[in-house]
Amino acid sequence: MQLNTWVLASTEARLKWLAANRRFTVTSVVDVALQELLDRYDVPPADPDGQIREQ
Repeated sequence: MQLNTWVLASTEARLKWLAANRRFTVTSVVDVALQELLDRYDVPPADPDGQIREQ
C-alpha cells in the first residue's frame, strides 16, 4: 500500500533532522513509527502475505 500524507512543519523538520543525522530514510521512520503505534493498540500482527489471522 502506498501511503501519502502531510505532516506538520515541525514534524517535518524533526524528520529531516533524523534522516540527516542518524541515516534513516523517511520510509524506515514511518514504518517503525506505525509498527509501534499498532503494537500499542494491540493490533494483531500480519503474516508475510499481509494477512491478519483473527485471534
